[in-house]
Amino acid sequence: MADMTNTRLELCNMIRMEAEHVSDTGFPLDVFPQAVQSVILDMDRYENYKTEFIATAMLSAVSAALGGTYRIRIKGEWQSNAALYIILVGRPGLGKTPPLEAAYRPIRKHDYALFKAYESELEVWKAAGENGKKPVLRRTVVSDFTPESLLLTHNNNPRSVVILVDEIMGMFNSANRYTNGQLIEQLLTAWSGGALDVTRVSNTIPVHIEQPCINIIGTTQTKRVHELLTKGFEENGLLDRILFVLPKSREVPKWTDWDDGGEDRASMAAARWEQILGKVLALDYDTGEEERMPHVLSMDREAREYFFSWWNRKVECINRIEDDAQVESREMKHPAQVARLALLMQVLRYAIDESHLQSVDTASVKAAIRLNGYFEDSYRRIRSFVAEDMCEEPPKVLLSLLPDTFDTKTAIATGREQQNVSERTVMNYLRELCRSGLLRKSKAGHYEKIIYDKSGKFNMTDNEPSPPDCNG
Repeated sequence: MADMTNTRLELCNMIRMEAEHVSDTGFPLDVFPQAVQSVILDMDRYENYKTEFIATAMLSAVSAALGGTYRIRIKGEWQSNAALYIILVGRPGLGKTPPLEAAYRPIRKHDYALFKAYESELEVWKAAGENGKKPVLRRTVVSDFTPESLLLTHNNNPRSVVILVDEIMGMFNSANRYTNGQLIEQLLTAWSGGALDVTRVSNTIPVHIEQPCINIIGTTQTKRVHELLTKGFEENGLLDRILFVLPKSREVPKWTDWDDGGEDRASMAAARWEQILGKVLALDYDTGEEERMPHVLSMDREAREYFFSWWNRKVECINRIEDDAQVESREMKHPAQVARLALLMQVLRYAIDESHLQSVDTASVKAAIRLNGYFEDSYRRIRSFVAEDMCEEPPKVLLSLLPDTFDTKTAIATGREQQNVSERTVMNYLRELCRSGLLRKSKAGHYEKIIYDKSGKFNMTDNEPSPPDCNG
């Protein structure tokens, strides 16, 4: 009976995705469990959310709810939690914040329950003459904080904290300006799995977080996203750790007054999501001899073989690159990103009773690879989108005069004949175009244009962004 119900739901979801033109978004909604797809589609329809925003915000919420209770073994002793750094990008009014708040509403509700419990404990402590250990406030979501208070909050809630900021560029800029990069260093260390320490002036006892789990999710406008590329976040490695969502369509969804009980359907979708996330929040640490220990899930044999094969194909392509400057440091983060996404997909499937939490299987790994592909496509489109502001006009003129694929000899001849510039100047132009994201070197002496138009369509000379055997 359960299989028949799931089959009917799958068919219904397929019909709805086709009717709503979900495939046009490029977002792989079909990799989500059927029950989660149904919730997302209801929220799309009755709340006017964009699929890409609500689905990604849900992944972030699952990661925050799971926290450090479960980890995934990537290879050998290399393990990771499921923490994600995410930025939702879009023009003003595109609807970035409402789906983010909807995805996190169950966690905010959980935080409020913790706050009420803290109030009660504090009253009891005061009534007892302030004897004994003073109660501490535990919470998951933080928005306005200092680097020190972030770590103290995490110390009080070792499971996880999530930085949830509406306009996130303000936070990043303030972090660089007022804290000498301390917050950025903490975020880089936490993402890589390093321990964090803080010593308060008022307390000589340092706070030590051995296995931090910090999620980040926020929004920004397309006109501000270039700040990430121009203010040092690429050089320090933070940019490589961020997953981006940039919808292909810039159209603001129109409001529709549904006559089929839209408000009730929206409420039911929210309730189903709260139930799913509640099951994740109910997961707990393993009980060790001295302290709580996270469960560590390995990929099963088939999943591990698929994961290794996917990454080794990428390694082969990376090893063929002759110029070290052309090796993208961002790509080296893909194994960790995919592993984290695979763990989240396994947990989501467990939360709707579709799978287990004994290991991570092939379905979750395949889903993670496709999700990572979408996030990387968004990143490439963002790079190309902001390249217009980052690149000087003469190199762009040269690019407009060249075919979609060309070699160095052709570029030099075109520059000399059409722009009356030297070979050295042409080579400088090519380097700037590659740095800006308008061009990429396919092999020694050969280049491919990266094309992005304002309608949201993206391609690289109408081919995949890498050779076929380099894609997962």
